Amino acid sequence: MTIDAPGPTEAIRPDAVQTTAQSPAPGSTADPGPRDVPAWRSLAMRVAPFVGWIVTLAVAAQLAQGAYGQLTESERSVGMFEAIGYPASAVLLIGVLQAVAVVLYVVPWTAFLGGLLLTAYLGGAVAAHIRLEDSVTHTLTPVLYAVALWAALFLRSERIRWAVLTGR
Repeated sequence: MTIDAPGPTEAIRPDAVQTTAQSPAPGSTADPGPRDVPAWRSLAMRVAPFVGWIVTLAVAAQLAQGAYGQLTESERSVGMFEAIGYPASAVLLIGVLQAVAVVLYVVPWTAFLGGLLLTAYLGGAVAAHIRLEDSVTHTLTPVLYAVALWAALFLRSERIRWAVLTGR
């Protein structure tokens, strides 16, 4: 079974996709030529990056708001960290790390690295909620952020879509 997804260096043309059903004769260099793409697929290829950026900015805004609270060492952030068992001196360091990860996630060239760092950060948040025996909703909130983070990255990045869909 083949997936008709272009390689990371090939451009997706909404009006034409190369077909694998019509292969050229052995020894010939003829291009099989374009075929018609269904309207829904053409629309999806144009809309996916737009939706991905909207979700990216929504997730980044929420995480940046938390980083801002930690960078300013607000009473709420310090109180939450002390309740978890972290010293108040750790709030600023974790805020800096979170802010750097959010910036890396928003910049297209470093989005994958930012996604990995934010996933690790959110995994720590899940561990903290489990340790505190918080409710399921509080414990699953960071998981939902991580799912939204990777779904947005999948939608906005052609290279990540290609890697996920083809397994390469």
